[in-house]
Amino acid sequence: MGSVDFNHCVEQVFQEACFDLLGSLGCSVAFAEQNDGSLYDAPVACIDAGSKEVELVLGLQMPISLLACTHPANSSSIAVGEEHLEDWISELSNQLIGRVKSKLNSNESDLKLGVPVTYYGDDESELMQQDEKIALYFELDGEVCACYLSIELLIKAEDVICSDYFQQNVEDSERGELELF
Repeated sequence: MGSVDFNHCVEQVFQEACFDLLGSLGCSVAFAEQNDGSLYDAPVACIDAGSKEVELVLGLQMPISLLACTHPANSSSIAVGEEHLEDWISELSNQLIGRVKSKLNSNESDLKLGVPVTYYGDDESELMQQDEKIALYFELDGEVCACYLSIELLIKAEDVICSDYFQQNVEDSERGELELF
């Protein structure tokens, strides 16, 4: 399997994970066109995951207003402070990389997750410089956010075996299912 095939499989997993996470925030979610203007000063939370075969770096970029309206404390009358919003975008990026990892085959158990770091005013292209980068844009209740994933294969592309990395026709609900006889 070549790196193009591997990257395509990772992109599908990443897209599903993005929809899962963003849908769990209670917003309407749809694909959007790239809109750099609305994300110009939006924070970017980056987190990495790696093994001896592959290095992934995930970035999540959301406007402050979107972070504030999706924050769990937003349902109360308490104003959400900036430090809580930084924690929130870090938590969301952590959840997103966790969803990507859970969609990868459990045989890839040596995929280690890093710690999220939030950047302000930085260009995401400077933060994520791996070989291949996927950029997906979503509209959540009228606001645009971006999800990025960069992929760097640390082994030869022909040594990548798809079944070693991806679940084959297994639903999320079936992975942790307990059956009693």
